[in-house]
Amino acid sequence: MKKILFKSAFIACVSLALFTSVFTGCKSTDTPVAVADQTKLKASIDSCQAIADTVSVKSFKQSDIDTFKSLLATVKTTAANSAISQSAVDNLLIQLRTAKSTFLAAALSAIPSSALLMALTFDEGTGTQLITKGTKAWTAVLMAGPSQLFGTATGLPTFVAGHKGTGYAIHFGSGSHLEISNYTSPDLLKSQMSIAVWLKTDATYVGNYIMSYNYWNTWKFQLQDGDLPFFTTHVAPDLYTDADDAGTKVPVATWTHVVVSLDLTAGTLTFYVNGANVKQWTKTDRPNLMSTLTPYATVLPLMIGAQTTYAEAIATNQGPTLANWNYFHGAMDELKVYSVALSDGQVSKLYNTEK
Repeated sequence: MKKILFKSAFIACVSLALFTSVFTGCKSTDTPVAVADQTKLKASIDSCQAIADTVSVKSFKQSDIDTFKSLLATVKTTAANSAISQSAVDNLLIQLRTAKSTFLAAALSAIPSSALLMALTFDEGTGTQLITKGTKAWTAVLMAGPSQLFGTATGLPTFVAGHKGTGYAIHFGSGSHLEISNYTSPDLLKSQMSIAVWLKTDATYVGNYIMSYNYWNTWKFQLQDGDLPFFTTHVAPDLYTDADDAGTKVPVATWTHVVVSLDLTAGTLTFYVNGANVKQWTKTDRPNLMSTLTPYATVLPLMIGAQTTYAEAIATNQGPTLANWNYFHGAMDELKVYSVALSDGQVSKLYNTEK
C-alpha cells in the first residue's frame, strides 16, 4: 500500500514539474524581433538593378559604373540578412537612393547637334569630293601633293578601312590632302572651337598636319616630333600661342582618338587622348589665350592633311622643298569640328560612343 502511494506521488510531482516548465518557457522576458518591412528597399533595389543592367560607358565613366554597382551589391547582401532591423533597412534605403541620384547626375553630357560645325566620316568610300555633315555642307576636294615637289610620285588620298574595322577612313601620303574653299570665315574664327579625330599615323614626323586654317596665321592642329598633339593660335593684334599635350604620345600605327578644345573666353586650351584629359593650358601658362582669332589677308582653303597651299608657300617666301613640306602621313577617320569648347564629359562620351 505504501509503494502504491509513493508511486502516485512521484508521478504527480513529475507531471507538475513538466507542466511548470512548459509555462515557464513561454514566459520569456525578451521582446520578439519584428520582421523589417523591406517593401520600399526592394523596389529601390529593383530600380537600381535595372539601371545597372543597361548602363554603358557610352553614357557614364567606367569608374562611376563600378562604384554604383559595388554599392548596389553591398546593399543587396546586407538586406538578405533575415535578422536585419528596420532602422538598418531604412538606412540602406537612404544610401541607395543617394547613390542612384549621384550616379544619374554623373551622366556624360551629350554634344548638341547644333554645335557640330562640320564632320567627315569618309564612309562614302569613293569619290573626289566629299560633302561635310553637320550644320555646314562644305565641299572637301581630294587633292594630290604639289607637282612642283612630288612630280608624278603622288596621287589623291585613298579610302581605307575605318578605325572600327568597318566603314572607311581616308589615307594621306606624298602630300595628298583635302581642301575646303566654300567655308564661311566667321565659323572658323569663333572664341570657342574643338576638333576631334581618329588618327593612325604611318610614322613619326615633325609636321604631321591634321587641319590648318591659314597655316599658323589663324590656327593649326598637328602632331609634332615625338608624336605629341600640338595646336597653334594667332590672336589680335599679333600674339601667338604654341602648345602641345605635355607628353602623351599618339602611338604610331594605332588608331587613337585625339581632341583639342579651345576656349578663348575662359582662356583655356585642352588636349584629350582616347577620351582622357591629358593636359589643360590656361591663360596663366599661356598669356595669349585671349582676345579673338585673327583672320588672314589672303583667302586660303581650309586644309586637311597639309600645312598650306604651294602657292601660299611661294608667296610668303617659305622656300618649300620636298624635305621641308609638312603633311599628314597616315589615316584619319571621323573628323569633326565643333563651334563649342567640348567638356571632359562630352569628350569622354564622344570617345566611348565612337570606339
